[in-house]
Parts: sequence; C-alpha cells; structure tokens
Amino acid sequence: MKKLYICILVFFALLSWQNHNQEVYAFDGNAMEYFNLGLKSSMANEKINYFTTALDLNPRLAPAYERRGLHYYFQGKYDKVIEDFTNYIQLVPDKADGYRMLGMAYLKIGTYEMAIANFDQAINLAPDMSAALSYRAEAFRKNGQLSEALDDAEKAIALEGDLQILSDVYRTRGKVYQELGQDMSANANFKKAEEIDPRYVFYRYISGYADLEDVSKAGLFGMIGMVFVFIFGFKLKPPRKDE
Repeated sequence: MKKLYICILVFFALLSWQNHNQEVYAFDGNAMEYFNLGLKSSMANEKINYFTTALDLNPRLAPAYERRGLHYYFQGKYDKVIEDFTNYIQLVPDKADGYRMLGMAYLKIGTYEMAIANFDQAINLAPDMSAALSYRAEAFRKNGQLSEALDDAEKAIALEGDLQILSDVYRTRGKVYQELGQDMSANANFKKAEEIDPRYVFYRYISGYADLEDVSKAGLFGMIGMVFVFIFGFKLKPPRKDE
C-alpha cells in the first residue's frame, strides 16, 4: 500500500511538471509571435509596441531588447536605448554590438566617460570593429583626449570598413586637427570625408555651428546645396580603391 501511495505521488508530480513546462513553452511561444510581428511590421512605433508586448511576456527575450533599442536610437530616445541595451548585454554579455550601441547612446547624451568605457568593451570583444573605434575616437575628442582620438581614428581608417563610418572618422580626425590648429591637415581630412561620402560636401560650411540642430541657420544656400547633393550625388565619380 505504501508503494502504491508513493507511485501515485510520483505520477501527480510528473504530471504537474509536464503541465508547468507546457505553460512555459506556450508563454515563450506567444512572446516569439509578438516578436515576429514586430519584425514584419513596417511602422517603427508599431514595431516597438510588438517588441514591448513580447518582453512583457518574456523579459529574457534578448533580441527584443536589441530591436527595440535600435528603434529608440533612431527616434532619439537615448535613455531608453541605454535601458534596453543594458538589459541586452546582461543576457548576452559576449555581443560587441550591444556595448557599441550603449557607447553610441552615452555619446549622444554627452556622457563621454561611459561612452568610452562601453566602446572599450566592444573593442575588447571585437578588435576589428571599425565602428566602435570610430565612435570612440569621437568620444575621446569630445572628452578632450585628442591624442587618443587621433590614435583610434588611425586604427579605424586602416581597417577600411563601411564607407559611411570611414567618412565619419575622417571628419572626426579633421575636427581634432582643427582643434589643434593644424588647418591644412584638418582640410585634407574633411576633403577625404567628402570624397568618400558626397553628402558631407557642406560639412565645412556648417561646422562652425555648435550643433547640427542649428543647420537651419545655414540659410537657403545650404538647403539648395543639400538638395543638389542628394539628387545628383549618386552620379558623382566614386573614389578609387587605392585612394
């Protein structure tokens, strides 16, 4: 009789464990459904809502933090970017891109020490990540560490990665030389940035303003010039590979 009682207890324990697992799997499955709906949606706010619902259902769904954080970044909601990517790297601490995005968000809000620390982590995990080197160079520049900025810019340029990043790092190096009073070197770097990406052809015209939000002060000439570049930029001769 005692053995029968034990068998019954074991049977109900196993049944309870199976039902619990089924609930967990259903829970995760619903979260993934909302996550996939977010991926398929064409509207940024709708994507964010789907990813938020997925995370409400499963707070450990790392890709949802990553995707939502990226959309927050492009919306300029940098505090939320920091929150999402902090959660992301807690779940996947070996992903260099998570630290890079944290660094970019801290750079945007002017917390340069934290930006540098996160770029450090990204570069430790992925030494050839030109984007992290490029953005760390800019963080160093804004933090007044000009020699470190030049060193990172040199490394990023040597990697010859994404053209937009390459153009950005030439601009960063140009700004460092400008701050050092080396105008010839600064102009050479600005010119190189423009050759790589013609959209920055008016960079030197507006670079005297404190913030890109003040670009409207550049007036009608700047607006016309930007339209010209966007319309005809793709017809311009691309830089040679050996340049």
